[in-house]
Amino acid sequence: MKTTLTTLLTLLLFVTSLTACQSPQPVIAELPPLPTRLPTLASPATVTVVSPPAETAVLPLLPPTYTPIAAATPTKPAPAPLSESAAARALAAIPTPAPVHTPLPATPLPDTIDRTCPETSPLKPTYARYFLSPAIWPTPDVQKSEPHFWLSKPLPGSGRFLINENYPYGWDMNGRLLLHNAVDFAGGLGTAVLAAADGAVVVAQSDMNAWYGWRCNWYGHLVVIEHDQRWFGQPIYTLYGHVLNINVEPGQRVQRGEQVAEVGIGGAATAPHLHFEVRIGQNAFTATRNPMLWIAPGEGRGVLAGRLLDPNGRPWHGVVLHLLDEKGQIAATTWSYLDDPLHYINPDEGLAENFLFSDVLAGEYRLYTELQGVIYQLPVTVAAGEIVVVEIITEPLRSRRTEAETPTPTPEAD
Repeated sequence: MKTTLTTLLTLLLFVTSLTACQSPQPVIAELPPLPTRLPTLASPATVTVVSPPAETAVLPLLPPTYTPIAAATPTKPAPAPLSESAAARALAAIPTPAPVHTPLPATPLPDTIDRTCPETSPLKPTYARYFLSPAIWPTPDVQKSEPHFWLSKPLPGSGRFLINENYPYGWDMNGRLLLHNAVDFAGGLGTAVLAAADGAVVVAQSDMNAWYGWRCNWYGHLVVIEHDQRWFGQPIYTLYGHVLNINVEPGQRVQRGEQVAEVGIGGAATAPHLHFEVRIGQNAFTATRNPMLWIAPGEGRGVLAGRLLDPNGRPWHGVVLHLLDEKGQIAATTWSYLDDPLHYINPDEGLAENFLFSDVLAGEYRLYTELQGVIYQLPVTVAAGEIVVVEIITEPLRSRRTEAETPTPTPEAD
């Protein structure tokens, strides 16, 4: 019996660590429970739907069977209905997307970044959840609002993306891990890793003695491709981390869907998976964007991008958000982006989002979150192959002191 129990505990620990990257000390914060009865939104709002250009290819993926998770039972009385002053409102209308940019000649840019490993590894910062930033969040750039589902899934197969939904871009898995500037695709050891678009290989090696990530030996082995396409003149890079059996070399041309390596384990990985980054402007750890705004969603699925701000335009970090289906059950969960001293979590220039629901089955939902005892909810329609853009403006930060006495917000635990 003792041997069996030990074996089960070991297996549970392994499954919990799947697709995650290592971190020193776990810090687990409780999420606010959902009430069983949800109040009606005081001022119904609208949303903006962004469709990709007609020539943007959407991968022929089959929609999977979808089973929502039951809503949690509340442990405290439901908050008062949302006041009109704090109602969610829509993002300003985004103009009709421009045609996809013509690819530029694929001439990889020279690497001007110092890759020398530092003498000491950096320390993991402490991230504040349910925290109102003192800095103003970027505003959407309507000149760069063009959708860009230019990349293909970097692993073979059709159907819904198999990613670690508990560790999305901009989240630290409740303090367990480093702030994530990528998405982790689940794949067995040896699964083919595919180029997400045409381009030229600029890195294909171990990073034991080269600084490409948060520290040296962060990826174990990695491949980086600079793609032919440019985003308003900026180069686009995709990074494939924790790979093995690399079969390309720097300077080599690759085509979309061509195998470049295999899913492996190394560096900060605790189990086989593909760490996938999109870097814009330069091949730097601080230059990432949310990859799920660049990969075409699966067939019958769309994307919901949003902004969670206070009335002064300051972002709320690390706040849980839910998508509720027509039965009021949780269909998807995400968290607003966290921040750290290096600011390596970046919004899309056109959307200026600070949370994202990716690869969502098309349908009717309610966006739901709770802050400072106030419930915010917004009806949204997710359309296949499109991006729905929403914005929620919350009540001001509540404080015992006046704003003049406390110009810098402090962490707000719910």
